[in-house]
Amino acid sequence: MADANKTENLDLKPPQPPKTSGRGHPFVSEAQEGRPICEGIIFLVVLVAALVAFCGYTWAATGLVSIAALVCGALRLILKNRSPWKVRSVTFDAFICIALGIGLLITYFSIQLLL
Repeated sequence: MADANKTENLDLKPPQPPKTSGRGHPFVSEAQEGRPICEGIIFLVVLVAALVAFCGYTWAATGLVSIAALVCGALRLILKNRSPWKVRSVTFDAFICIALGIGLLITYFSIQLLL
């Protein structure tokens, strides 16, 4: 009688196996995640910031990386899905970028207050 109370849902599909690239690796859509030119620009900014920090200007290096992160977050918010910088969702990407930019500045200035 307990089986009579249960209704079967025939619309349920069986679980699908994960998509693979054909070699057993998980399918990753890197073509939709971002553009190499944006990644290259960020790489150059980080490289320049490292050289500036090596020369003794840590405040300028921190500012460069922080501004780059804030700009990436703003671009992601403004351009949404057309943004050249994509990792996850618009909200996640923007939050991480903006939090990194602000967090770097706060950390730098708090260390300077301790010195």
